[in-house]
Amino acid sequence: MNEKTIFKIIDLLMLKLQKKPKLEDTIILSGVPRGGTTWLMEILETLSGYKSIFEPFHREWYPWVKLLNLPPRPYLPPHKEHKELKNYLQKVLTGQVPSPKYRITPAEIYRRFTATKVIVKFIRANRLLPWIVNNLQVRGTYFLIRHPCAVISSQLETGIRGYFTPKNIPLKKDIVLQEASQIPQIREDEWLMKKLRTIESQEEVLAAIWSLDNYIPLSYLSEYPDAWYTIVYEKLVTDFDNEIEKIFEYINEEVPEKAYEKFKRPSKTTYDKSYLGTPRQLLKWKKKLSERQVKNILKVVHWFGLDFYTEDPEPDYSALRKWNPKN
Repeated sequence: MNEKTIFKIIDLLMLKLQKKPKLEDTIILSGVPRGGTTWLMEILETLSGYKSIFEPFHREWYPWVKLLNLPPRPYLPPHKEHKELKNYLQKVLTGQVPSPKYRITPAEIYRRFTATKVIVKFIRANRLLPWIVNNLQVRGTYFLIRHPCAVISSQLETGIRGYFTPKNIPLKKDIVLQEASQIPQIREDEWLMKKLRTIESQEEVLAAIWSLDNYIPLSYLSEYPDAWYTIVYEKLVTDFDNEIEKIFEYINEEVPEKAYEKFKRPSKTTYDKSYLGTPRQLLKWKKKLSERQVKNILKVVHWFGLDFYTEDPEPDYSALRKWNPKN
């Protein structure tokens, strides 16, 4: 019996004993695979009374997801009805599903036993985020964005891409074309669809997936700027003290002392721990990707108009704040 299974059994026992968390106390965190969400989740978990629910769209960990027949990256228009999905997320966001974790420790078990509120972390929900905030009112929603080259470098190295395929098998262009065709604003852009049919390399496929994952929430945010709180990974690394204050201020909380301790501590899913907690953390991808790979990634990202990321390790923050799909 592995750790995840043991943890789910512990969680099931606790669910029978605990008071049901309230939806209005719940915190959502959404980002992309290898984008820093686990690290940020562990920082947010320093809040008193909170436990985390880990990747509730992982169909191997949560049997209800299989019954919903969701694709790896679900998308719905913000106002479309989907009663079964809403019911499932209602259970997730009120802590009514057992969640696997990576390490079982006495401190983690105690946290889960005493918690009365939940943080729900997703790496597969970015495209669904507008739908979620339209259908379920929670305490706060965080959207985390990170440089595509850093994300894709880590995805290539670890094989973790948020799809249910073997890590050593490259993802096919067909995945991108199928997913793009399901999103009206992408499908109706003939120029962009034509460009997407030309991608060949694995980094181009992953860049298109990163772009779809971020284009949808950023497009929604351009119309509804208060829909959630956007966190830029690079800014969090380079200006942690100021950024972490803003992050907790968004939910009207003081920064717990333990949050600062997490800054230089690797998350449970960190593979490469070199330069952690320093600005040099942002440069690792430059050593791991070739010039050609970097150009391919940025080429695809820029097709979507997401040109606030370049070969610089940090984005153009002003351009990111003002980004609009119509520009």
